[in-house]
Amino acid sequence: MAASSIAAAPAAVFSHRPWWRSRTTLVAAIVAVMVICHLTLSRTLTWPNSLVWHSLTHYLDNMQNWLAAEGDKTHPSIVYRVIHGISSALDALVRWLYHLLSKWLTWPATTVLGGLLSLRFGGRRAAAIMVASFAAFATLGLWDESMQTLALMLVAVALSLLVGVPLGVLAGRSDRFERMITPVLDAMQIVPAFAYLMPVVIFFSVGPAAAVITTMVYSVPPAVRITSLGIRSVPANTVEAATAIGSTGRQLLWKVQLPLARRLLLLSVNQTILFALSMVVIAGLINTEGGLGAPVTNGLNSNPALAILAGAAIVVMAIALDRVTEAIAERTDPARRHLDVAGRKRARVATVAALAAIAVTAALGHAFSAGAAYSRWTAQDWLLARVQSVLDYVQKPTTFLFNEITNPLGTFLVAHLLQPLDTFLVETPWFVTLAGLTAIAFILSGIRPAATTALMFALIGAIGEWRDAMDTFSQVLVATAIAVVLGIVLGVLAAESNRVSRVVRPINDILQTLPQLVYVIPFVYVFPISYVPGLIASVLYAFPVVVRLVERGVRDVAPPAVEAAGAFGATRLQVLVKVKIPLARDAIMLGINQGLIMVLAVVVIAGLVGSGALGYAVAAGLQRGQFGIGVVASIAILAMGIALDRVTRGNRGTAKGGQG
Repeated sequence: MAASSIAAAPAAVFSHRPWWRSRTTLVAAIVAVMVICHLTLSRTLTWPNSLVWHSLTHYLDNMQNWLAAEGDKTHPSIVYRVIHGISSALDALVRWLYHLLSKWLTWPATTVLGGLLSLRFGGRRAAAIMVASFAAFATLGLWDESMQTLALMLVAVALSLLVGVPLGVLAGRSDRFERMITPVLDAMQIVPAFAYLMPVVIFFSVGPAAAVITTMVYSVPPAVRITSLGIRSVPANTVEAATAIGSTGRQLLWKVQLPLARRLLLLSVNQTILFALSMVVIAGLINTEGGLGAPVTNGLNSNPALAILAGAAIVVMAIALDRVTEAIAERTDPARRHLDVAGRKRARVATVAALAAIAVTAALGHAFSAGAAYSRWTAQDWLLARVQSVLDYVQKPTTFLFNEITNPLGTFLVAHLLQPLDTFLVETPWFVTLAGLTAIAFILSGIRPAATTALMFALIGAIGEWRDAMDTFSQVLVATAIAVVLGIVLGVLAAESNRVSRVVRPINDILQTLPQLVYVIPFVYVFPISYVPGLIASVLYAFPVVVRLVERGVRDVAPPAVEAAGAFGATRLQVLVKVKIPLARDAIMLGINQGLIMVLAVVVIAGLVGSGALGYAVAAGLQRGQFGIGVVASIAILAMGIALDRVTRGNRGTAKGGQG
């Protein structure tokens, strides 16, 4: 058995380069040259004004003004009528669902509806979680806001699945279509969600429709990818058997592939919901009808206690929806669930009984004025007072927490990491920075990523965002370095120790469930307002994915390679450093890639709370109606995301090529 395993294992060959030709040495040499240029050349050589496309902002503002003017005409253009038609339909759908949940059913009937649906498809634990979450919304005094967010999210999820599942089926059945759509999905997932807001606002203005469209852009890719994976995961012999007995393509899809892929299809629903909830909170910036995003974004400056309560409601909703949809996916797995005729009859009876219970509860809610009763027993005022007392404590300069922990840590991060790197990137002559970044991209990943990097950063300079982009870039680099170090250490420890893995796994689950904006909220009040809240929030958001990928990569190293190293007398540490980590390099690089993109997403959002740079430009464009400025900053974020993604993808999949 061991001999056959060794024979079957793929041979991974690494051609070791001399130290002076290793990637680490070459990158260090490039950085050294950039430092020398920074110290010797003039620090006024910023991106030249003559190479900036100054009229772009003006054109974008004119587009917004034209769309607004078309709305005042008796016979607007066909473009406006199409956009307005889509916007009106989405607005009406969101408002109808919100009124159904909050006004027509009343909160008792909505709670019963959620509990019974969860019980029917997910089991008792899922029902208990759902009922508890609805009770939390009421207790926090945020029932209406929660239902607005839930209605918006449900519409966005339904439309995302309506678009994503068919595309995923096509991608799962056609290699050509998958190759064609993959770059589009990559671009949609690379761009930080915050960058979607301004372009959508130009066409759809502010309101529920714009929030739905923005959310869909972010949540369609997981629906497509996971559905495609589900279709492709159906065993080939099953497909061949169905084809051999004369099944048509449609019969093969509906009778074989979709039923057997049900587990992954339900996982796509789970992930689409989490992605949509993450984005729908940010979309509160452009949704004029409230939701939980509004008290969060508005309360950051005016009512911080309310912002924290709204953030808590978002966390509750995210965890509840994640656990319930996961339970439903597990419970309805066709491999575990087989209903006979009697079982189907019982299910129909249970459904009728549930509908009757919901109708009776809604009638009783209206009869006994459930809305007035809710307003009497909500604990929002008491909770606001408690939260405010905690905020007063953590922000008081005389406390141990402020004096010994938060203030020194914030000062260290800004003074010794962020500011020096920001100064270096900004004050180094632009052509040196551009050439240096391109050369590093070439060393790390090859000619195409290097060309992409040069093109994307040149575009950033051409639209006049070089200074802000370097500021954002410095924050991304510092946060990514911390997240990667933390993630690799914990990932390796988790791979080597089942006990550590069991401790880390639930923490990762919770951190990966929470929407992006929620990470920023607590640190705004714990740390002085500066770059620090966004930096720490981005680290917390990004490092779990690094931990998971590193752990998986180290655990998946072929056992024959480990056994061979042990047979030659290598210690456990030597096996880890010399065998497992080098062979897990692709997984580690993927972790760095994903961590970096996630850091960029949160760093940009942190522009709402004082981190400045590109995120602040987008936020200012939204809040002040400066659409052109906001869209230009969004383009710069897009360009930076594409460049960083292409560089950190590296040359995965090739074992040869040296180490370093």
